[in-house]
Amino acid sequence: MSRTSTKRGSAAGFRPSAPAALRPPQRPTLTAVYPPWRAKRESRPPALPCAIGIACAGDPATALESAAWPTGAPSALPRSRQTGVSARAETPVFPTAAPAGLPRNASPKPQASTPRPAAGIQRVLRDLRPRARVLAIVSGKGGVGKTCLAVNLAIGLAAAGRRVLLLDADIGLANVDLLLGQRPRGHLGHVLTGQMALADVVQEGPAGIAWIPGASQMPALARIGQKRRDAVLEGLSDLETQHDLVVLDAPAGIGPGVLALARQADELVLVTTPEPTSLLDAYALLKAAAASGAPGAPGLGQVCLIVNMVAHRREVERVHRRLREAAGRFLGVPVGLLGYVFSDGHVGRAVHRQEPLLLAYPHSQAAWCIKRLVSAVLEGPQAQTRTPMGFFQRMVNRLVAG
Repeated sequence: MSRTSTKRGSAAGFRPSAPAALRPPQRPTLTAVYPPWRAKRESRPPALPCAIGIACAGDPATALESAAWPTGAPSALPRSRQTGVSARAETPVFPTAAPAGLPRNASPKPQASTPRPAAGIQRVLRDLRPRARVLAIVSGKGGVGKTCLAVNLAIGLAAAGRRVLLLDADIGLANVDLLLGQRPRGHLGHVLTGQMALADVVQEGPAGIAWIPGASQMPALARIGQKRRDAVLEGLSDLETQHDLVVLDAPAGIGPGVLALARQADELVLVTTPEPTSLLDAYALLKAAAASGAPGAPGLGQVCLIVNMVAHRREVERVHRRLREAAGRFLGVPVGLLGYVFSDGHVGRAVHRQEPLLLAYPHSQAAWCIKRLVSAVLEGPQAQTRTPMGFFQRMVNRLVAG
């Protein structure tokens, strides 16, 4: 009997392979579990410099963001990416050199991230901001409709899309609140004495205007402390930069306050009537304002005339011609014509109702004239500020100096 061959590859010793589902699982080799050192080093991510690799080894985006920090301080990274960072990584790997004049072991003091500019630099930056046009509404005598024109002119300018601030500068005889039909909470005198803040005094009027009530008794600016005066001036200067036009209702007459307003305003709007007494007082106001300036000081701003309560246009031409010739010949001051307002009974009715004329009777003849005045102010030549200093700063300097 022949012996069966068991050599590998012989036909007698060949055993057919079992199906894959019945074969025992093949054990992985050592090379499959632990790859060779060359493949292991090639599959390792590249090392990051300094402590960036410690903080951001698992996030390439974080490593790109941290490339601008050579010391690898993780405190500069977002809060969501500081998890798992040890306190040791916050210390710089490469210490920076100490500044000159400090010991080697002493660390420089931390500086503020956003240092505030000095007070002088803040004042210069505030003076460089664009400022509002200041229109001073003045008259030589009372009873010519100056306050009514100032209130309705401010409302008309605001309705035209301008940011308007109306300031009642009449001390003791303030009537702007009566014409607006509003009761003021306080006035500028309360701000100067420290009883109220400036933001509490500024009120919102019709058509979106902002207005400041007149003071019944204003304390002398020379007796107010420098600190409080600067604080009030800071707030007024901010209001001046936040508006396009400032309309001042100045007192009637030729008092020191009126002359100061007339000298420092960008545009002087002179209100008169065809009566000879009103025309003579208007000329006296121009003469006093032109002579009140110090030697070498800038002269008057642009002077324009409004003839109120006229019955015919021929009266407007006559009044303007007489005042223009007298002021040009004896004072050297050019006087332009801004417009006129017809005598209208609706003006008195609006005053009795304590409503502005443009809102109470918008289709009246006087309201039509005021709308033409608004167009003349917006479309006419605009006077430029003569000095970089704001109007309120010039006024305070003038009143304090006496």
